[in-house]
Amino acid sequence: MFARLAASLGFTDSRTAGLRTLSFPGDQRQPGGVLGVFITILCVGLSLTTLWLAFSIPIGPTQISALHLGVAIPLIFLLYPGLKSSLGRQSAIHWSDWLLAILAAATFVWAFTSALRFQSRMAYFDPVEPLDMFFGILALVVIFEATRRTVGMTIVVINLVFMAYALTGPVWPGMFEHRGTEFPRLIEHLYMLSDGMFNFIMGITATFLFTFMMFGVFLRVSGGDRIFTDLALAIAGQRRGGPAKVAVISSALMGMLSGSTVSNVATTGVMTIPLMKRSGFSAVEAAAVETTASLGGALTPPLMGAGVFLMVAFTGVPLGTIMLYSILPALLYFLGLYAYVDVKARKRRLQGLPRESLPRVLDVLLAGGHIFIPIFALVYVLVIGFTPFYASAVCVIAILVVGAVRTATRMNPALLLVALEATTRVVITITALSASAAVIYGVMTMTGLIVKASSIILALSGGSLAVGIILIGLMSYVLGMGLPVTASYVLIAALGATALADMGVSILAAHLIIFWFSQDSTITPPVCMTAFVAARIADAPPMRTGWESVKLAKALYVMPFAFAYSSILSDNLLEMLFDALPLGLMLICLPMIFESYATRALRLHERLLIAVAAGLFFMGSIGSTGTGLGWTLSGFALAAAVILVSHRRGDEEPLSPASASTTEGRS
Repeated sequence: MFARLAASLGFTDSRTAGLRTLSFPGDQRQPGGVLGVFITILCVGLSLTTLWLAFSIPIGPTQISALHLGVAIPLIFLLYPGLKSSLGRQSAIHWSDWLLAILAAATFVWAFTSALRFQSRMAYFDPVEPLDMFFGILALVVIFEATRRTVGMTIVVINLVFMAYALTGPVWPGMFEHRGTEFPRLIEHLYMLSDGMFNFIMGITATFLFTFMMFGVFLRVSGGDRIFTDLALAIAGQRRGGPAKVAVISSALMGMLSGSTVSNVATTGVMTIPLMKRSGFSAVEAAAVETTASLGGALTPPLMGAGVFLMVAFTGVPLGTIMLYSILPALLYFLGLYAYVDVKARKRRLQGLPRESLPRVLDVLLAGGHIFIPIFALVYVLVIGFTPFYASAVCVIAILVVGAVRTATRMNPALLLVALEATTRVVITITALSASAAVIYGVMTMTGLIVKASSIILALSGGSLAVGIILIGLMSYVLGMGLPVTASYVLIAALGATALADMGVSILAAHLIIFWFSQDSTITPPVCMTAFVAARIADAPPMRTGWESVKLAKALYVMPFAFAYSSILSDNLLEMLFDALPLGLMLICLPMIFESYATRALRLHERLLIAVAAGLFFMGSIGSTGTGLGWTLSGFALAAAVILVSHRRGDEEPLSPASASTTEGRS
């Protein structure tokens, strides 16, 4: 029966099967038969319900979060095995998974039906009923277990430490001391109050983060990823080091689809990494280029990962405004990466792909350019003032309408079901993480830790903004070793954003500093999942790939200082561009310094002079109009003179691809 149903819907054709493989997270079970249909119904039902809520919200925020968790957490237990062995992924669902799924559903159904009662009681005064206590404890247990299965044990341990901190307040030294709380009151705060696990973090995940990710999945299923890749090939494929430049451009475009670095690598890397290796890049270089290009995708509007949606709630700045302010920094990031690829290709005398084997830009736009319409529409609808939840839901519908214009992008019923199921499957990969982050934030609000942490950072920095930014960067590096980007951003934003704002930067600048720093967890050894995935595709050493990625992603560490000191976030477009120009020139200089190459190999003193020029460019970006122009012109004159002298000397020939490969092999 199920075989006939699948065939009638088109589930057995190759395109649908391939999209299911590409769109569903690879570490999830994919059962067939009755169980497979049951999971599909749950996933599709949650997607459609969330889409419906975007147009008509008949329930409160606590109920929306409880409804989302009541479906998503049980799905995690059915789709993620308790043990992460390869055998465990393919094994049948254990009875304990079913038990946890049923208990999780009951826990959040109780919260859903009790939401109005929770709101009407007197917090911290009325007694906590035994059933509320039972389900509150159970909610924490199932959230922590779901978090362990999806993102690992680290954040669970951090949750337990924070809860222990809440219970043992009087024993902590100095500024960390607080009066403490009793266990029933802690459960009350985390389960029954809006500041707990059903706070704004969980509300964002259950609403417009869900529909934004649906927007990305629908774009991908309708063929947007293929169109973006073809466009990147048409633009840069024939240029020097073409495959690497294709990786940079395609990952920037793919970032508008997923906002996920690992997803970008898995999607574009399987094509670009082999091409880069064949064109003369080493395995480490190819993996690092794809890693850093995919990281940039998570910084590129409109889909910038879960962190940007949380930033809306933290800052009160509209999502459309954050996206507009993020365009120029993202372009600068990719300019720096593109410059590195160009210098490396020039140094190795690498060639592009044959022009006759590449698509033409006009042909790509004529065949698939219409798929960009929903993306532009999304930005426009946000800018004119509609809520992110409504705007993203409208644009999901727009994809269906616009995609129907051509056969290649048209979604039949089977593809629509795949897209709806894939959306829920993708969202639940961060649902438990969001719930755990909500618990941590709830403990922070209960204990006053947010205010205490701000005071500590101010004291350690001595009021120096530069030192404060460095402390935030170090905090990000340490936390990033064990936390995903979203969790790292939430923790650092809660602990450090107020301190940065107290030092004189705007609240948006403070959060963008933290948001950019938090991205380094995906590339910085010893734990750097995006680099590890790219290294696996390239058959390269993971740690070397991570360190090479750090070298390439220089803008990730430069832009936070630019947010604080330059006018890159100004309301005046001319001021923004005036400061962006020297920043761009500085990012172009940095690859010359690291690679010791411009148009010819650079000598040591020439590299030092280029470094001085880069410093002058940065001073030009943070200075006033008059002094900034002087610094910029001085840097330009110095860099141009060094490059001209080096080029005229011409005493060293660039490495050939063969010799480069030999050198890499020896290293």
